[in-house]
Amino acid sequence: MGNMVGQLSLTRRALCCLAGASVACRAAEPNYDGPIRPLVAAGTFMGAVLVSRGDDILFERAYGSADLEWNVPNTIDGKFRIGSLSKQFTATCTLLLAQDKKVELDRSITSYVPDAPPAWKPVTVHHLLTHTSGIPDFLGFADFQSRKTLPSPLPDTILRFRDLPLEFSPGTDGRYSNSGYLLLASIVEHVSSEPFSTFLLKRVLEPVGLSDTGVDTHRALLLHRVRGYTRFRQGLGNADYIDMSIATGGGSLYSTVRDLRRWTLALHQGRVVSADLYRRMTTPTFHNYGYGLEIRSESGGRIIGHGGGMEGFSSFLQCRDKDHLVSAVLANVNTDVTGRLVNQLADLARGGA
Repeated sequence: MGNMVGQLSLTRRALCCLAGASVACRAAEPNYDGPIRPLVAAGTFMGAVLVSRGDDILFERAYGSADLEWNVPNTIDGKFRIGSLSKQFTATCTLLLAQDKKVELDRSITSYVPDAPPAWKPVTVHHLLTHTSGIPDFLGFADFQSRKTLPSPLPDTILRFRDLPLEFSPGTDGRYSNSGYLLLASIVEHVSSEPFSTFLLKRVLEPVGLSDTGVDTHRALLLHRVRGYTRFRQGLGNADYIDMSIATGGGSLYSTVRDLRRWTLALHQGRVVSADLYRRMTTPTFHNYGYGLEIRSESGGRIIGHGGGMEGFSSFLQCRDKDHLVSAVLANVNTDVTGRLVNQLADLARGGA
Protein backbone atom coordinates (compact mmCIF):
# COMPACT_ATOMS: atom_id res chain seq x y z
CA MET A 1 0.00 0.00 0.00
CA GLY A 2 2.84 2.42 0.86
CA ASN A 3 4.50 1.89 -2.53
CA MET A 4 1.20 2.40 -4.37
CA VAL A 5 0.66 5.73 -2.56
CA GLY A 6 4.17 6.78 -3.46
CA GLN A 7 3.64 5.84 -7.10
CA LEU A 8 0.38 7.80 -7.22
CA SER A 9 2.10 10.82 -5.73
CA LEU A 10 4.91 10.57 -8.27
CA THR A 11 2.39 10.17 -11.09
CA ARG A 12 0.55 13.33 -10.08
CA ARG A 13 3.84 15.20 -9.91
CA ALA A 14 4.84 13.94 -13.32
CA LEU A 15 1.48 14.89 -14.83
CA CYS A 16 1.86 18.37 -13.39
CA CYS A 17 5.30 18.78 -14.93
CA LEU A 18 4.29 17.27 -18.28
CA ALA A 19 1.05 19.23 -18.62
CA GLY A 20 2.76 21.62 -21.03
CA ALA A 21 6.03 23.37 -21.55
CA SER A 22 4.47 26.71 -20.57
CA VAL A 23 2.95 25.39 -17.35
CA ALA A 24 5.32 25.34 -14.40
CA CYS A 25 4.98 23.01 -11.44
CA ARG A 26 3.58 24.96 -8.54
CA ALA A 27 3.51 24.09 -4.87
CA ALA A 28 0.14 23.34 -3.34
CA GLU A 29 -1.84 26.43 -2.33
CA PRO A 30 -1.67 27.18 1.42
CA ASN A 31 -4.58 25.77 3.38
CA TYR A 32 -5.80 29.06 4.83
CA ASP A 33 -9.08 27.41 5.75
CA GLY A 34 -7.29 24.87 7.94
CA PRO A 35 -6.89 26.79 11.20
CA ILE A 36 -10.28 28.48 10.86
CA ARG A 37 -12.69 25.59 10.34
CA PRO A 38 -12.11 23.96 13.77
CA LEU A 39 -12.80 27.30 15.47
CA VAL A 40 -16.04 27.70 13.51
CA ALA A 41 -17.07 24.16 14.42
CA ALA A 42 -16.33 24.85 18.09
CA GLY A 43 -18.37 28.06 18.03
CA THR A 44 -15.38 30.25 18.91
CA PHE A 45 -15.27 32.09 15.59
CA MET A 46 -17.56 33.47 12.96
CA GLY A 47 -16.82 36.44 10.78
CA ALA A 48 -14.65 37.34 7.80
CA VAL A 49 -10.94 36.98 7.04
CA LEU A 50 -8.58 38.27 4.36
CA VAL A 51 -4.87 37.92 3.64
CA SER A 52 -3.04 39.73 0.83
CA ARG A 53 0.44 40.37 -0.46
CA GLY A 54 0.93 43.70 -2.17
CA ASP A 55 -1.80 44.12 -4.77
CA ASP A 56 -2.87 40.46 -4.66
CA ILE A 57 -5.59 39.09 -2.40
CA LEU A 58 -4.42 35.59 -1.51
CA PHE A 59 -7.48 34.49 0.44
CA GLU A 60 -10.76 35.94 1.62
CA ARG A 61 -13.73 34.12 3.09
CA ALA A 62 -16.66 34.61 5.45
CA TYR A 63 -17.86 32.12 8.07
CA GLY A 64 -20.94 31.67 10.19
CA SER A 65 -23.90 34.02 10.45
CA ALA A 66 -24.34 37.76 10.20
CA ASP A 67 -27.74 37.31 11.87
CA LEU A 68 -28.43 34.06 13.68
CA GLU A 69 -32.12 34.77 14.22
CA TRP A 70 -32.72 35.23 10.50
CA ASN A 71 -30.13 32.66 9.47
CA VAL A 72 -28.31 35.21 7.30
CA PRO A 73 -24.75 34.11 6.47
CA ASN A 74 -21.71 36.34 6.89
CA THR A 75 -20.20 37.71 3.69
CA ILE A 76 -16.96 39.46 2.77
CA ASP A 77 -18.97 42.69 2.45
CA GLY A 78 -20.27 42.51 6.01
CA LYS A 79 -19.76 45.61 8.14
CA PHE A 80 -18.38 44.75 11.57
CA ARG A 81 -17.74 46.99 14.55
CA ILE A 82 -13.95 47.05 14.80
CA GLY A 83 -13.41 48.26 18.37
CA SER A 84 -9.92 49.58 19.04
CA LEU A 85 -8.81 49.27 15.44
CA SER A 86 -10.55 52.66 15.38
CA LYS A 87 -7.62 54.18 17.28
CA GLN A 88 -5.33 54.26 14.24
CA PHE A 89 -7.96 56.32 12.42
CA THR A 90 -8.21 58.75 15.34
CA ALA A 91 -4.42 58.98 15.44
CA THR A 92 -4.39 59.74 11.71
CA CYS A 93 -6.94 62.54 12.12
CA THR A 94 -4.68 64.05 14.79
CA LEU A 95 -1.61 63.74 12.54
CA LEU A 96 -3.42 65.43 9.68
CA LEU A 97 -4.08 68.41 11.96
CA ALA A 98 -0.39 68.37 12.87
CA GLN A 99 0.41 68.29 9.16
CA ASP A 100 -1.84 71.33 8.75
CA LYS A 101 0.18 73.08 11.52
CA LYS A 102 -2.95 73.31 13.66
CA VAL A 103 -1.78 70.88 16.35
CA GLU A 104 1.69 70.42 17.85
CA LEU A 105 2.28 66.86 19.02
CA ASP A 106 4.66 67.88 21.82
CA ARG A 107 2.46 70.68 23.13
CA SER A 108 0.29 70.42 26.24
CA ILE A 109 -3.25 69.24 25.62
CA THR A 110 -4.46 72.16 27.72
CA SER A 111 -3.96 74.23 24.55
CA TYR A 112 -6.61 72.16 22.76
CA VAL A 113 -8.99 70.83 25.42
CA PRO A 114 -11.44 73.45 26.76
CA ASP A 115 -11.54 73.71 30.58
CA ALA A 116 -8.67 71.23 31.00
CA PRO A 117 -7.59 70.83 34.65
CA PRO A 118 -4.15 72.05 35.80
CA ALA A 119 -3.08 68.43 36.35
CA TRP A 120 -3.13 67.92 32.57
CA LYS A 121 -0.60 70.70 31.91
CA PRO A 122 2.34 68.24 31.52
CA VAL A 123 0.30 65.92 29.26
CA THR A 124 1.08 66.36 25.56
CA VAL A 125 -0.76 65.18 22.46
CA HIS A 126 2.06 62.66 21.97
CA HIS A 127 1.33 61.23 25.42
CA LEU A 128 -2.33 60.67 24.51
CA LEU A 129 -1.37 58.95 21.26
CA THR A 130 1.08 56.57 22.96
CA HIS A 131 -0.94 55.78 26.12
CA THR A 132 1.73 57.45 28.25
CA SER A 133 -0.41 60.28 29.66
CA GLY A 134 -1.31 58.75 33.02
CA ILE A 135 -4.97 59.72 32.55
CA PRO A 136 -7.18 56.91 33.96
CA ASP A 137 -9.09 54.70 31.53
CA PHE A 138 -12.81 55.29 32.07
CA LEU A 139 -13.63 51.85 30.64
CA GLY A 140 -12.25 50.40 33.86
CA PHE A 141 -14.54 52.41 36.12
CA ALA A 142 -16.98 50.45 38.28
CA ASP A 143 -19.99 52.19 36.73
CA PHE A 144 -19.04 51.63 33.08
CA GLN A 145 -21.31 48.60 32.58
CA SER A 146 -24.33 50.44 33.97
CA ARG A 147 -23.67 53.61 31.94
CA LYS A 148 -22.56 52.19 28.59
CA THR A 149 -26.15 52.02 27.32
CA LEU A 150 -26.71 55.76 27.74
CA PRO A 151 -25.85 58.51 25.25
CA SER A 152 -22.50 60.01 26.25
CA PRO A 153 -21.40 63.10 24.30
CA LEU A 154 -17.68 63.85 24.43
CA PRO A 155 -17.89 66.63 27.07
CA ASP A 156 -20.00 64.43 29.36
CA THR A 157 -17.60 61.48 29.10
CA ILE A 158 -14.58 63.72 29.75
CA LEU A 159 -16.22 64.96 32.98
CA ARG A 160 -16.11 61.41 34.30
CA PHE A 161 -12.30 61.42 34.55
CA ARG A 162 -11.41 65.12 34.32
CA ASP A 163 -10.77 65.68 38.03
CA LEU A 164 -9.10 62.36 38.84
CA PRO A 165 -5.36 62.31 39.62
CA LEU A 166 -2.92 61.04 37.01
CA GLU A 167 -1.85 57.44 37.54
CA PHE A 168 1.80 58.28 36.81
CA SER A 169 3.90 61.18 35.60
CA PRO A 170 3.32 61.65 31.83
CA GLY A 171 5.96 59.99 29.67
CA THR A 172 7.40 57.81 32.45
CA ASP A 173 5.23 54.73 31.89
CA GLY A 174 2.62 53.32 29.55
CA ARG A 175 -0.90 52.18 30.41
CA TYR A 176 -3.66 51.61 27.88
CA SER A 177 -6.28 54.34 28.19
CA ASN A 178 -9.37 54.81 26.08
CA SER A 179 -9.74 58.17 27.82
CA GLY A 180 -6.72 59.42 25.86
CA TYR A 181 -8.25 58.57 22.50
CA LEU A 182 -11.58 60.07 23.46
CA LEU A 183 -9.65 63.27 24.28
CA LEU A 184 -7.96 63.08 20.87
CA ALA A 185 -11.39 62.98 19.21
CA SER A 186 -12.34 66.02 21.30
CA ILE A 187 -9.17 67.80 20.14
CA VAL A 188 -10.04 67.01 16.51
CA GLU A 189 -13.48 68.54 17.00
CA HIS A 190 -12.20 71.61 18.85
CA VAL A 191 -9.40 72.41 16.40
CA SER A 192 -11.30 71.63 13.18
CA SER A 193 -14.65 73.08 14.35
CA GLU A 194 -16.31 69.94 12.91
CA PRO A 195 -17.81 66.80 14.41
CA PHE A 196 -15.23 64.03 14.64
CA SER A 197 -17.23 61.87 12.21
CA THR A 198 -17.31 64.67 9.62
CA PHE A 199 -13.57 65.35 9.82
CA LEU A 200 -12.82 61.63 9.57
CA LEU A 201 -15.05 61.28 6.52
CA LYS A 202 -13.68 64.31 4.66
CA ARG A 203 -9.98 63.95 5.47
CA VAL A 204 -9.49 60.17 5.72
CA LEU A 205 -12.29 57.91 4.53
CA GLU A 206 -13.23 59.67 1.29
CA PRO A 207 -9.65 60.40 0.12
CA VAL A 208 -8.60 56.78 0.69
CA GLY A 209 -11.80 55.39 -0.85
CA LEU A 210 -13.16 53.67 2.25
CA SER A 211 -16.84 53.66 1.35
CA ASP A 212 -17.62 50.78 3.74
CA THR A 213 -16.09 52.36 6.86
CA GLY A 214 -17.55 54.94 9.21
CA VAL A 215 -18.57 55.98 12.70
CA ASP A 216 -21.33 53.68 13.87
CA THR A 217 -24.55 54.71 15.57
CA HIS A 218 -27.48 52.59 16.67
CA ARG A 219 -29.88 54.73 14.68
CA ALA A 220 -28.10 54.41 11.32
CA LEU A 221 -29.57 52.04 8.72
CA LEU A 222 -26.40 50.31 7.58
CA LEU A 223 -26.40 48.04 4.53
CA HIS A 224 -24.76 44.69 5.34
CA ARG A 225 -24.59 45.44 9.06
CA VAL A 226 -23.43 42.39 11.02
CA ARG A 227 -24.94 41.64 14.41
CA GLY A 228 -22.72 40.89 17.40
CA TYR A 229 -22.92 37.89 19.73
CA THR A 230 -21.49 36.78 23.04
CA ARG A 231 -20.69 33.24 24.14
CA PHE A 232 -22.58 32.20 27.24
CA ARG A 233 -22.50 28.90 29.08
CA GLN A 234 -25.66 27.88 27.22
CA GLY A 235 -24.27 28.95 23.83
CA LEU A 236 -24.34 32.11 21.73
CA GLY A 237 -26.63 34.96 22.63
CA ASN A 238 -27.14 38.58 21.59
CA ALA A 239 -24.39 40.87 22.85
CA ASP A 240 -25.12 43.65 25.33
CA TYR A 241 -26.31 46.94 23.89
CA ILE A 242 -23.79 49.80 23.96
CA ASP A 243 -24.40 53.39 22.90
CA MET A 244 -21.56 53.98 20.46
CA SER A 245 -21.12 57.61 21.52
CA ILE A 246 -19.24 56.38 24.58
CA ALA A 247 -16.64 54.78 22.29
CA THR A 248 -15.91 57.92 20.22
CA GLY A 249 -12.25 58.10 19.26
CA GLY A 250 -11.31 54.78 20.82
CA GLY A 251 -13.66 52.22 19.30
CA SER A 252 -16.62 53.69 17.44
CA LEU A 253 -15.97 52.59 13.84
CA TYR A 254 -17.31 49.83 11.62
CA SER A 255 -15.55 48.45 8.55
CA THR A 256 -15.05 45.45 6.25
CA VAL A 257 -11.98 43.27 5.70
CA ARG A 258 -11.57 44.70 2.20
CA ASP A 259 -11.74 48.31 3.39
CA LEU A 260 -9.25 47.56 6.16
CA ARG A 261 -6.83 46.12 3.61
CA ARG A 262 -7.28 49.19 1.42
CA TRP A 263 -6.66 51.41 4.42
CA THR A 264 -3.56 49.53 5.55
CA LEU A 265 -1.96 49.71 2.11
CA ALA A 266 -2.65 53.44 1.83
CA LEU A 267 -1.29 54.20 5.29
CA HIS A 268 1.90 52.16 5.00
CA GLN A 269 2.59 53.19 1.40
CA GLY A 270 2.76 56.84 2.44
CA ARG A 271 -0.50 57.99 0.89
CA VAL A 272 -2.14 59.33 4.05
CA VAL A 273 0.31 61.34 6.17
CA SER A 274 3.78 62.75 5.53
CA ALA A 275 6.87 60.55 5.86
CA ASP A 276 7.99 62.33 9.04
CA LEU A 277 4.63 61.91 10.73
CA TYR A 278 4.36 58.29 9.61
CA ARG A 279 7.77 57.70 11.16
CA ARG A 280 6.54 59.06 14.47
CA MET A 281 3.33 57.04 14.20
CA THR A 282 5.25 53.78 13.78
CA THR A 283 7.99 54.40 16.35
CA PRO A 284 7.28 52.23 19.41
CA THR A 285 7.34 53.66 22.93
CA PHE A 286 6.26 51.80 26.07
CA HIS A 287 4.89 48.31 25.42
CA ASN A 288 5.73 48.57 21.69
CA TYR A 289 2.97 51.15 21.18
CA GLY A 290 3.17 53.89 18.56
CA TYR A 291 0.21 56.03 17.53
CA GLY A 292 -2.84 53.74 17.45
CA LEU A 293 -0.57 50.86 16.41
CA GLU A 294 1.57 48.19 18.02
CA ILE A 295 4.97 47.73 16.39
CA ARG A 296 7.19 44.67 16.78
CA SER A 297 10.41 43.74 15.04
CA GLU A 298 10.97 40.59 13.03
CA SER A 299 13.91 39.47 10.93
CA GLY A 300 14.22 41.96 8.08
CA GLY A 301 11.14 44.00 8.91
CA ARG A 302 8.36 44.93 11.29
CA ILE A 303 4.96 43.59 12.29
CA ILE A 304 2.54 46.51 12.67
CA GLY A 305 -0.97 45.88 13.91
CA HIS A 306 -3.70 46.27 16.50
CA GLY A 307 -6.54 44.29 17.96
CA GLY A 308 -10.02 45.34 18.94
CA GLY A 309 -12.89 44.09 21.02
CA MET A 310 -16.25 45.30 22.20
CA GLU A 311 -19.70 43.95 22.93
CA GLY A 312 -20.26 41.17 20.37
CA PHE A 313 -17.19 41.85 18.22
CA SER A 314 -13.48 41.05 18.07
CA SER A 315 -10.94 42.07 15.46
CA PHE A 316 -7.30 42.14 14.47
CA LEU A 317 -5.48 43.89 11.63
CA GLN A 318 -1.82 43.34 10.84
CA CYS A 319 0.76 44.43 8.28
CA ARG A 320 4.17 42.77 7.85
CA ASP A 321 6.15 45.37 5.99
CA LYS A 322 8.98 43.09 4.89
CA ASP A 323 6.83 41.41 2.25
CA HIS A 324 3.77 43.71 2.29
CA LEU A 325 1.50 41.09 3.87
CA VAL A 326 -1.83 42.31 5.21
CA SER A 327 -4.01 40.06 7.36
CA ALA A 328 -7.44 41.08 8.63
CA VAL A 329 -9.79 39.10 10.86
CA LEU A 330 -13.19 40.44 11.90
CA ALA A 331 -15.43 38.40 14.21
CA ASN A 332 -19.01 39.03 15.26
CA VAL A 333 -18.59 37.07 18.45
CA ASN A 334 -16.48 37.91 21.49
CA THR A 335 -13.44 35.68 21.09
CA ASP A 336 -9.72 35.65 21.82
CA VAL A 337 -8.63 33.93 18.59
CA THR A 338 -8.40 36.87 16.17
CA GLY A 339 -4.79 37.73 17.00
CA ARG A 340 -3.74 34.13 16.62
CA LEU A 341 -5.54 33.85 13.29
CA VAL A 342 -3.85 36.88 11.69
CA ASN A 343 -0.47 35.41 12.57
CA GLN A 344 -1.44 32.00 11.20
CA LEU A 345 -2.72 33.51 7.96
CA ALA A 346 0.48 35.52 7.50
CA ASP A 347 2.64 32.46 8.25
CA LEU A 348 0.70 30.41 5.72
CA ALA A 349 1.17 33.11 3.11
CA ARG A 350 4.91 32.80 3.72
CA GLY A 351 4.80 29.07 3.20
CA GLY A 352 4.50 28.00 6.80
CA ALA A 353 2.39 25.12 8.02
